[in-house]
Amino acid sequence: MKTFCVTIDTEPDCDVHWRRSQPLTFESVTFGIPKILRPIWDRFRIVPVYFVTPEVMDNDLCCRTLKDEIKRGAEIGAHLHSEYIEPKRKYQVIAGTASDEFPCYAYDTGVESEKIKNLTALIEKNLGIRPVSYRAARYGADLDTIKILEKLGFKVDSSLTPEINWQGRGGPDHTKSPRQPYFISQTDLYSAGNSPILEVPITISGKRIPFLTGKWMYYRWLRPTHMTGFEMKGLIAEFAGNYAEPVLNMMFHSMEVLPGKTPFVRTKFGQKMYLGRLESVLKYMVRMGFESRTLAAVYEIMKADKGNTICAE
Repeated sequence: MKTFCVTIDTEPDCDVHWRRSQPLTFESVTFGIPKILRPIWDRFRIVPVYFVTPEVMDNDLCCRTLKDEIKRGAEIGAHLHSEYIEPKRKYQVIAGTASDEFPCYAYDTGVESEKIKNLTALIEKNLGIRPVSYRAARYGADLDTIKILEKLGFKVDSSLTPEINWQGRGGPDHTKSPRQPYFISQTDLYSAGNSPILEVPITISGKRIPFLTGKWMYYRWLRPTHMTGFEMKGLIAEFAGNYAEPVLNMMFHSMEVLPGKTPFVRTKFGQKMYLGRLESVLKYMVRMGFESRTLAAVYEIMKADKGNTICAE
């Protein structure tokens, strides 16, 4: 079995400086998802995972769009941008603000727990489903986060970025994260154990150019943001060769599919190139025999056979 997950951090529109749009808009959700991404999903039989932020859940049109996606098989996960939800909400006015918090370090465990709990309740209230998958904003999760998720009934975390150290920005060091899914240890975030929470790390392996260090974009991600189609196909082939039953986890942001909504796609030509990379890689994965699954589906498979959840590194 070869599996790939497509996970999208689903947020308000931003600008090319990575600040929330002013005035606040959600075109990437209300237009980008149904008009740009949904046709791609249908073409390649993709079941996406949308990690939604508090701001998106407070918008009626976004909720309407996401309810339609749920009907089509999509999974909704919780994506905590801690600045935008109580308790200790940092911004009451969202437009023009920048998200810069690592949730696991910006607040004590009690406040982090309440924020995740409140986001979970907001999703349940406005979409009618209780999320079972989680991704921390800026990949800001630690072992305490996992214990919070366990208490709240989550099944999957997808916050870890193998090989990437965020300490220079005030975040966690995920360099020791395994590259394949594993049930987390009760005492070590980066070891397998008896926690009921399955970690499905983002697919990252090695550097794009060996001597470059420091920046996240110097590493090979399954992410069309900065990677070429050729590079991503090489990464896929590497995992297919190294693991008997590989699980790939592609990620990107909802805003990246429209021009001028992030620093990464600034023009219509850039948008065309971005979507071309995305479609080319999805087509390649399907041709390689990978099947699209949600994180919840991966959890059920791994739970059924915990002996196969830990791939040798």
